[in-house]
Amino acid sequence: MPDAFQPSVLLVDDDVGFVRAAAQIARAAGCRITVAGSLAQARARMRDCDFDLALIDLALPDGSGLDLVDSCDISSTQLVLITGHPSVESAVRALKTPVLDYLIKPLDPERYRQLLADTAARIALPPPAQVDGVHGLAGESAALRSILTQIERVGPTDASVLVQGESGVGKELVARAVHEASGRSGDFVAINCGAVAPELLASQLFGHERGSFTGAAARHLGYFEQARGGTLFLDELTEMPTHLQAHLLRALETHSIRRVGGTEDIVTDVRIVAATNRSPHQAIHDGRLREDLFYRIGEFPIVLPPLRERPDDIPVLASLFLRRLNERYGTQRAFSNAAMDQLRRYSWPGNVRELRNVVNRAFILADGDVIEQPIDAPQVTDPLHETPGTLTIAVGMTFDDIERRMLFKTLRFFENDKARAASALGVSVKTIYNRLARYQAADADDAARSA
Repeated sequence: MPDAFQPSVLLVDDDVGFVRAAAQIARAAGCRITVAGSLAQARARMRDCDFDLALIDLALPDGSGLDLVDSCDISSTQLVLITGHPSVESAVRALKTPVLDYLIKPLDPERYRQLLADTAARIALPPPAQVDGVHGLAGESAALRSILTQIERVGPTDASVLVQGESGVGKELVARAVHEASGRSGDFVAINCGAVAPELLASQLFGHERGSFTGAAARHLGYFEQARGGTLFLDELTEMPTHLQAHLLRALETHSIRRVGGTEDIVTDVRIVAATNRSPHQAIHDGRLREDLFYRIGEFPIVLPPLRERPDDIPVLASLFLRRLNERYGTQRAFSNAAMDQLRRYSWPGNVRELRNVVNRAFILADGDVIEQPIDAPQVTDPLHETPGTLTIAVGMTFDDIERRMLFKTLRFFENDKARAASALGVSVKTIYNRLARYQAADADDAARSA
């Protein structure tokens, strides 16, 4: 085995017989062995060298092995505690430390060999991507680099931006990136136009005066006023009723709004970024988007390609999602080369959102530190090729993902007619709106965590 892929193992134990046996098995597995018989020796060894794995006895001549765990910088070393005298107290304390495992003497040879094999597999992996991306957008594809350039150029201007792309590609991240690049001091405020009942959307956008309609017990400031000095993100613009699109166009042209039930125009300073998963020209043809609004709000279009057209971004994104999980849970899991190849081959109909869910699931189900098969085989060998009236459910999808895909697929099939979709699904229209609002809130939380 080449030295570059030989795990370096530190054995910290004063039991000569145990050290001899453990070292023999490790050398047979191709590992390089260093021995320390005390805490002082172990600290000296760890100052001089970096180790891939350290097996540390709890009972050492000059103290507890737990003291070594607490005092050393072990960011690149996986730690395993060993003891010949296990106790509930030591086990509980060990669980509070960043140790990989807690083993009882005499060691199970097969378990020990598997530990060494996992370590060898881990160090043979390519280093994970350490980039969080620019404005939360991570990737290495030419398409993404072009989008980042566009964001940097349009950000400092007042131009309205229309982001186009399939569901799950990260349109809200692009919108947030435009806001961050703008230097505006106000808030970023997002609304999903398809998740709010049409009769409430005007009030949500423009606000209302007290008594303007039944239930309007007090004045309400709409999203335009909440986003004063900042950016208003209008997701799924083509789901906004056309009569409200006329009011939106007026607000863009005059830089002012009027609350529902109000008589005064209120000057606004708001940057508009809109998004749609439809073709704007098809939406105009279908009567879903006013042509005059398109030419005003589409002043600067940004097209975000689906993930299947950006294969170079997949390893970067997958590594980023996995690294965040490792940081959250104190683990050091990584994808094997075969796993990365599998991720690149998959068609990703759910785009970045689906990739993140797959990484989360693979992390939870991983038996060790090396993730070998992140996607269930049926998904890879039989990619989703659906007709407009069908929905393929891949093995391993969560119930929430199935429900979300079923709802959006049904809405697309019925051209966003929520009454017909509700009838087909056997639920009320109110349930449709409640689900859409829940998805909007979840997506906003995801976008905030990714930003």
